[in-house]
Formats: sequence, C-alpha cells, structure tokens
Amino acid sequence: MINITRYILLFAVVLYATACKRTDKNRFVYNGRSETDIISLSSQVSGIVENVLFEEGGFVKKGNVLFTVNTDKMKSVLKGQQAQVLEIDANLKANRANIKQVDSELKFAMETLEKTKRLVAQGAATRQRQEELQTKVNVLKAKKEMLITNRNQMDAKKKQLSASMEQTKISIRDASIESPIDGVILNQFVNEGELVLPGRKMAEIADLNKMEITVYVSLADLPEIKIGNHADVRIDGRDSLLQGRIKWIASESEFTPKTILTRETRTSLVYAVKIAVDNKDGILKIGMPVDVIIK
Repeated sequence: MINITRYILLFAVVLYATACKRTDKNRFVYNGRSETDIISLSSQVSGIVENVLFEEGGFVKKGNVLFTVNTDKMKSVLKGQQAQVLEIDANLKANRANIKQVDSELKFAMETLEKTKRLVAQGAATRQRQEELQTKVNVLKAKKEMLITNRNQMDAKKKQLSASMEQTKISIRDASIESPIDGVILNQFVNEGELVLPGRKMAEIADLNKMEITVYVSLADLPEIKIGNHADVRIDGRDSLLQGRIKWIASESEFTPKTILTRETRTSLVYAVKIAVDNKDGILKIGMPVDVIIK
C-alpha cells in the first residue's frame, strides 16, 4: 500500500532574536528550511523483485511502473481457481438437467396418483397401487430437494471462488508498483532479485515543484501574520527572490509552558507558520536554509 509521511527537517531555534528580526515596521524576516511531502512506496504482495524501471534521482510521471514483482505463483493460483470454476459450471449444468428430469417424472407420478385415487374410489384399482405411487412421489420430491440443495452449495462455492479470483487478480495488478504522482525518486530501497513482503518500503518519491518552508513567529508578531499573506524567499548566493504565500498557521504555541503564562513567558511564545512556494525551476532543495520575508 501506499503510505504518505510528512518529511520535516526541523531547524534549531536557540534564541528568538537569532531566528527573526524586523527590518522595518512592515517587514519581518525569519529563518527557515525548505521541506516537502514525501510518498513512501511499499510492496503490497510477496515475491521477488523482477524489474526496477527507474533511476534514483530521476523524474517519473504519474502511472509509470517503477517496480514489478514476479507473479508466476499468483498466475498459477489463478489458473487453478479458473479450473475449479469450470468444473462447478459443468456440475451445475448436470444438476439442472437432473432437476428437469425429476420434475418431469414427478409430474407424471402425481398425475398417475390422482387418477389411481379416483379408480380406488370406484373400486377399479387397489389401495396398494395408490400407496406405491404415493411413495414414488415422495421419493421424487426428496430427490428434487437434494438436487436443489446441491445446486445452492455449488452456487455458494462458485461465488467464493469468484471472490478469491478477484483477489488474486488484484494481487497480480499490485505486483506492478506505479508512481502515484509526477515527481522525483529520492531513495531506492530494494534491487532486482530481492524478496519483498507486504509493507516493505521500496522507494520514496516527492513532487519538488511544490515546496514548503516552516518558520516560527513570535506571539507579538502573530497578529500581523495571516493566511494568504505574500512572502518573499531569499536564498544565499541568489539575488532574485522566490514568491510564496502563507498557507497554514499553527493553532498552538511551542517552546513555552502549556499551563501557566506570565507576562514574561508570553513574549517567548512562537507559532509554526508554513509558506507554500512554487519551485518549478527546481531552485529549492529539501533542507535548504532560507530567509523568509513577510510583509
């Protein structure tokens, strides 16, 4: 299955004064690091890795097959299940023919029994003959009930097999691990020829076109910071700024006592703020230190 984990590179905040400074009354500068969501690709089946169809660090498209796991055993199981279904279908066909034959015999026996009852009343037939026909009718009815029970059992078994076949087909499809997004392969954890089990992490992928930067804002500055605010991102050694926008502000403070707030501790409260940055040019890298300027 596919599990999404938050890949956050936290940076140390020693003193608030070193993490943020106000360049003028309308500008705040914060230190932060770039980060992004990383998707872990895991195996959903057991088997030997047959193919690795990418290069670590390479770009892949959504739907590209990245790994294939050998499916010979699963295909063999599927063939056995299909053979069982064919056998059940043949037995069901024979069962329907038997029920049809019993219905015909039962109809004839019941008609004969009714005629014999009238003849017995008229003294033209013996009661023994009537009892023999009644016994035959009862036997045919019991035989039909048995055939219907067998048919129901075969129908139930066929449904179970159909469900098992569908599960086997899903397992065969899951043996091809596809990329869920357009992104870059950050890490590869298995190679061709290795045995994998369900849940084994096989690779990590991320969309580096969309990056986030986490900064920490003091309680004093927080009223000036709002979701949707514009933010400039400055990288060391680069003159031009990247454009960003505030997408999330923490609802709880950090680095402060949770229960008691004095006048002194209120000034040390900081709140995590995340800035979304368009990184289509690939300038930002995971973990890169940057300055964020919020107006």
